[in-house]
This record gives sequence, structure tokens and C-alpha cells, in this order.
Amino acid sequence: MADCSKLPTCIFFNDQMDEMPTVAYLMKKQYCQGDFEVCARYRVAQKLGGPNVPRDLYPNDTARAEKLLSAA
Repeated sequence: MADCSKLPTCIFFNDQMDEMPTVAYLMKKQYCQGDFEVCARYRVAQKLGGPNVPRDLYPNDTARAEKLLSAA
């Protein structure tokens, strides 16, 4: 499977969660370098544009992503 096309600009992939390297590694492997189409950040960026992705939105925060998408 290909990596997410948003990796170069994704703040989550680029150094978020430095204080939890093991958790960050697992999440990046699952969402950023795996099934990125279910990533909450990816989904919001696709529908609302990259600048509209909250900085603190985590890849697995699908409930929050759904709220953002339904409010748009």
C-alpha cells in the first residue's frame, strides 16, 4: 500500500507525539503508511482542505472528524 500523499505537510506525521515514540510509530504505520483513507486528518483535508484540519486532530479521532465534516 502506498503512503499518504499528505505526509510532507501533515503535522501529525512530522513530529507530533515526540513524547510517545512507540504510540506515534504505531499510529503512523497504521494510518500514514497504511490505510490512510480512514485517517481522520486525511478525510477532513480531502473534504475541507488542508488549512481546515485542526492541529490537534489525531488520525484515529473519527468521531471528531465526522462532526467537522457534517458541520461543513
